[in-house]
Amino acid sequence: MKNLIEMGFIPVASFTVEKKQYIIEITHTECLDWEKSIYIHTIDEQIIRIGSSKNKLKIRFRSWERGVTKALEFKASSTPMWEAIEWERLLENKKGILYAKKGDVLQTSVGEISTYLSEESYLIGKYLPKMNRSKHR
Repeated sequence: MKNLIEMGFIPVASFTVEKKQYIIEITHTECLDWEKSIYIHTIDEQIIRIGSSKNKLKIRFRSWERGVTKALEFKASSTPMWEAIEWERLLENKKGILYAKKGDVLQTSVGEISTYLSEESYLIGKYLPKMNRSKHR
C-alpha cells in the first residue's frame, strides 16, 4: 500500500485464520524487538485495524494470536467473540498483511518523546478502520 510505505510503514507479517487458529507469520524479524510502534492490519489493500504497542511487537503479536484464537475456541479471552468471528469471516480463504513502523521521536525541552500514541490516534481518525473498537485513542 503506497500511502503506508510513504508514511514509513513496512510489511512485517502476514496473518490469517485457519482451523480456528489466528496465525501471524513474521516476514521481517527485525521488527519483533521494536517498541513504541504502530501497526496496521490490511486485507485486500484495505486498512482494517490500526493499533500500537509500547512493548516489543513480538509480545503484542503473540497476544493477538492467543486472544483471537481463544475467542474462536469459545474460551475466555480479551478479544470479544464478535470480533474473533469477524476476523474469521474477513480472512476466509485469504491472508492479510501487517504493516508496522516505530513511532517518530521528537526532541522537546524536557527530552525525547515518542509520538506513537498520537500517530495511532491520528490514523484511526483518518481511516476509521472497521475493526477498531474505538474511533479515537
